[in-house]
Amino acid sequence: MHTLLASLALLLPASADAGDQFERSIRPILAEHCIACHGSKSQKGGLRLDSREAIVRGGDSGPAIEAGDLASSLILEAVGYGSEPKMPPKGKLRPEQIDALKQWVAAGAPWPKTVVLESGPAGPDPRTHWAFQPVSAPSTPEVARADWPRTSIDRFVLRELERKGLAPSLDADRPTWLRRVTFDLIGLPPTLDEIAAFEADRSDEAHSRVVERLLASPHYGERWGRHWLDVARYADTKGYVFMQDPNYHWAWTYRDYVIRSLNADKPYDRFIQEQIAADQLEPAAERDAIAALGFITVGSRFINNQQDIIDDRIDVVSRGILGLTVACARCHDHKFDPIPAEDYYSLYGVFASSNEPEVPPPLGDPAKHAEYANFERELKVREAALAAYRESKYAELQETNRRRSGEYLVAASSGRDRPNTREFMLIADGSDLNPRMINAWRRFLDSTRGKHDPIFAPFHALVKLPAEGFAKKADALLADYRAKPAADAPINPVVLETLSSARISSLTELARTYSNLLHSAHQQGHELARRKNGGKEAVPLPEPAWEELRLVFERAGCPTKLGLDQLNDLQLLPDRPSQAKLRELREKVEKWRDSGPGAPPRAMALVDAPSPGKQRVFLRGNPGTPGAEVPRRFLRLTSTTPPPAFTRGSGRGELARAVTDPGNPLTARVFVNRVWMHHLGTPLVSTPSDFGLRSDPPTNPALLDHLASRFMSEGWSIKQLHRAIVLSRTYRQASLDRPDARAIDPENTLYWRFNRRRLDFESTRDALLAVSGRLDPTVGGRSVDDMMNPGPKKRRTLYGKVDRLNLPGVFRTFDFPDPAVSNAKRDQTTVAPQALALMNHPLVMDCAKAIADATSPSAGEPKSRVAAIYRAALHRDPAGDEVETALAYLAAAGPEAPARLAHALLMSNEFVMID
Repeated sequence: MHTLLASLALLLPASADAGDQFERSIRPILAEHCIACHGSKSQKGGLRLDSREAIVRGGDSGPAIEAGDLASSLILEAVGYGSEPKMPPKGKLRPEQIDALKQWVAAGAPWPKTVVLESGPAGPDPRTHWAFQPVSAPSTPEVARADWPRTSIDRFVLRELERKGLAPSLDADRPTWLRRVTFDLIGLPPTLDEIAAFEADRSDEAHSRVVERLLASPHYGERWGRHWLDVARYADTKGYVFMQDPNYHWAWTYRDYVIRSLNADKPYDRFIQEQIAADQLEPAAERDAIAALGFITVGSRFINNQQDIIDDRIDVVSRGILGLTVACARCHDHKFDPIPAEDYYSLYGVFASSNEPEVPPPLGDPAKHAEYANFERELKVREAALAAYRESKYAELQETNRRRSGEYLVAASSGRDRPNTREFMLIADGSDLNPRMINAWRRFLDSTRGKHDPIFAPFHALVKLPAEGFAKKADALLADYRAKPAADAPINPVVLETLSSARISSLTELARTYSNLLHSAHQQGHELARRKNGGKEAVPLPEPAWEELRLVFERAGCPTKLGLDQLNDLQLLPDRPSQAKLRELREKVEKWRDSGPGAPPRAMALVDAPSPGKQRVFLRGNPGTPGAEVPRRFLRLTSTTPPPAFTRGSGRGELARAVTDPGNPLTARVFVNRVWMHHLGTPLVSTPSDFGLRSDPPTNPALLDHLASRFMSEGWSIKQLHRAIVLSRTYRQASLDRPDARAIDPENTLYWRFNRRRLDFESTRDALLAVSGRLDPTVGGRSVDDMMNPGPKKRRTLYGKVDRLNLPGVFRTFDFPDPAVSNAKRDQTTVAPQALALMNHPLVMDCAKAIADATSPSAGEPKSRVAAIYRAALHRDPAGDEVETALAYLAAAGPEAPARLAHALLMSNEFVMID
């Protein structure tokens, strides 16, 4: 009744009170919060809110209001933040504003006839955002304290300090700087010999010599490779998958590519290009660079949901390299940044047109290895067994589809109103109908329903009849078909005659009759082909009506015509026994390909699809509701005109060049900001993976652009960037607190001191192994399980297997990032479990025992043993009071005391912190 009255009210002119209410309450809400995005100048989601007609018409999701119906009005759901999208996106309306909208809708949404809301003055153009401006090369500033700077970086830092009335801190002592820079560049502590050599070198080039030695170390690529692997969401497993090997057997080849590239100081722009399109570059990449494509392919597999896989790949390129949250535009235009959904789907088209080869390509030239011939021979035997099994199951499936077509027709017809079984993990027991084939038959029947089909038109008409009185109604319907002239609605005469004579009394009989007809036509064709040509090729039946029936099983889309390459394994093998056999055969192939004698390493590569597909926008992110077609191309946010469409294959090569174009203002800025963060402890831009409109501006914009422009002008050399930062006086400052400076800049955003910080997980574990003599320094190779178990020699943490679904708890305890997503900045927590892990973990205790065993003095002098333990653990001699305390402890604590003393030192802040 309420809805009826509201609807009748709409037929009457708006009252003066209604007009006043609109002007007082509704117009201000729409004008202030809605029209900018839903007016004449912009219609996000296809929705305009500047007139009553436009609101009733609605957008992509349907009408925005149902007059008088609060529950069905989408605009109320949006402003109430009850579901996505939440509107307005920048903050919820006040309660009284929401109430006013509810009263307005309940009253029928009255709107004065002459009112059309105009879009207000446009806000600032998003393209004027600081991060979207070209990178400048600011001149080196003049500073008052000219004696302090050593590099141009110091001048940019000092200028901001002087503006705030601050002064930089004193230099850190030499051992502190050496430990700091050694951990920063190679992730390991300096050795006693390295400390002694630096202390002895008092020349002006001493610091530079240290930096050059560290940058030349193969361990440099390991340390900075780990930082990049965080961005690349590296893992050795796929996440949750079904009916698949969960392991990435060749992820490690991508990890090793990263290490090699960094050690070789590969220019960053080339480094990025190879990770997007190593197979398409000019000049061509070296053969082993194909492993770089692991950057795209090493992400999660999302139960093989293709839309989620591509979304993940868009995200790792956009957030990982560009510092943009492009994936937020998957379901609608980005709420904050100038990234329309069309741009998201332009990139989607690039990755949707790129496939992973079924067999990863080998790296290097495997034929050069003596064992390769035997390896290849055995691999072919195993692959042939797998292929033969799949082909035999395919033959069974096709025979079953024909033989049991009647049962499938019943199941497909009677289940039309049930939930789509494609959404469920359906498993049969080996004798039931294949649940995914039921879906295939349903889709096939749907394809025959849209237009008159001379074979299936009677089937669809009869299926609609109610069960009660089915036979009588069927007779009448078939009589009507017989009475119609054939030209109006031709029906296959064999079908019509057979149905009429069979006296169909149920859906089951109808399906069985159709099945018998189709199977009979197929058998006649098979027998005729056998007589004519030995069954090598089909032969048309002489009677046109029977030939038309024979061709049903040959129609495109008919489940009996699906090729083996069109079926996934769940369609082919829905029962558990078959799945188990397939898994067994597949594991034999994969295990041999992975680790058989002579097996070559392989790359997690991509190749372009034979013919790149045309991409449409998925409205609301739903692939079932395609919108406008979009070309494959780069983002539009830095240009007033659309960038050119990609024309070469998938477009990955053109995308790689667009991402690394020096005119792109994001790539260099994003990278130098992260390198600065890893060296100085905090980034210049606080959100290192989001340079969009909601990011805070850089704390020192001129310094950021100085670093970015210098980085590009110096050939995108990462090592040169390291040199510039770690040899600056800014980096050399002490980390001691200064209350006067903290009062002005409590977060140290201006870098008046060095930021003290805890070692990350990898450096902590590697340092434990290094000081105890347990570290295996081998660079590269396969990932290793059981990294936290004690042992005589252990690989660096970088080489530990990263399992997305089963990451060890100790990794999480020490803030190891979630490998499911791209991470540029790790959390830094200080929690009790960290101290408990250092106190109780068997690996830590084993390292302490190794130090105690290695420092046992031949003469049995307790003082020399204390000194030896300190030098091994902390790389320094103990102070006088430390010696006395340690001697007293050794005398009182028994035979385990040396190991416990070493353990205490390994747990100390001095060991796990960087000053």
